[in-house]
Amino acid sequence: MRVLDVLKDLVYPEKPVCLACGRRYDHSEIEGICDRCLVRFSFITEACPVCGREVVPATLIEGQPCPECKNERPPYNFARSVFTYSGYAREVLLEYKYGHRPDLAEPFSQMLFLYYDEYFKDREIDYLIPVPMHGDRKTYRGYNQAARLAKELSKKVKVEYKDVLYRVKNSLPLYTLTKKARKLELEGAFELKEKVDPSIFKDKNILIIDDIITTGTTSSEISHFVLKEMGAQNVYVLTAASVPVKLD
Repeated sequence: MRVLDVLKDLVYPEKPVCLACGRRYDHSEIEGICDRCLVRFSFITEACPVCGREVVPATLIEGQPCPECKNERPPYNFARSVFTYSGYAREVLLEYKYGHRPDLAEPFSQMLFLYYDEYFKDREIDYLIPVPMHGDRKTYRGYNQAARLAKELSKKVKVEYKDVLYRVKNSLPLYTLTKKARKLELEGAFELKEKVDPSIFKDKNILIIDDIITTGTTSSEISHFVLKEMGAQNVYVLTAASVPVKLD
């Protein structure tokens, strides 16, 4: 019976299961998420060249920085996001972030790899650093979703993963705050972990990895810390998703 089962699997292999919808599928560009689900993601192809967020309507910027970046230029060189944080893609990412679904890190990291290959491959990135999570929040969720994305991506791009930042301040949920309040809440929130020598980052090119850019405040604060306190030469940001910049 076992021999028959093995032969059956060879001739009629079982189809993989989509980690997003749970259905079995024949083919997908991203292993782990079926094509039916992928077409429901709004992948970002044209965005603000600085923060990497989709601008709505895009025709109003025509390749120029969005009004938010013109008003206050972020400290990082530039950021890119894979898809817009809305609709079905938002649901799947929230499931990864809050639903204890670490298995979704693999397909999301494949998406990050495609955008890394497009925008960062020639930037001579030295280290990938994830946005840190406060210890209490990590205990509650079970894992740092940004760290898992960075670790999986580092394997694919052959760039060293460095989990060296510590979140000393368990801030309020940032999505409830204005951009100004977020900045105040994040002041002094990040430090280097103990026994980490900051000199190893001097004049290096650092890529910060996170799951979502909402207003860009967290990315900006971490980038400022990496540049000022760690002496990095260049800082870039790559995230799975970002909230669009909407123009009136």
